Amino acid sequence: MAWLVGYVLAERFRRSGRSKKRRDYILEFLGINDKEAASSLVGREVEYRDRFVRVKGSIIRTHGVKGRVRARFAKPLPGRFWVGKVYLQVDKPILELAKYIEISSQTA
Repeated sequence: MAWLVGYVLAERFRRSGRSKKRRDYILEFLGINDKEAASSLVGREVEYRDRFVRVKGSIIRTHGVKGRVRARFAKPLPGRFWVGKVYLQVDKPILELAKYIEISSQTA
């Protein structure tokens, strides 16, 4: 069992004049740098972990062309969400793809 580490970039992605969807967030995972690799993560379960809080969610769709994804959690994340990390359980082919992209971006 392997875990892919990610970070929360923006909170409350969906906003309107009257209401805010406080459960939608934009995530970025290490080693996922393009839209094709990010599209393989859609539909998977993701988990936010902090010292005291664990919130589960799922990846809804991709966001942009830089490998970022949109995620919807069961509950809103705590106010200081940048302290914790987001973890995604992955199988071997996606993990190898993430390692390959991470290595190739360092050499370029």
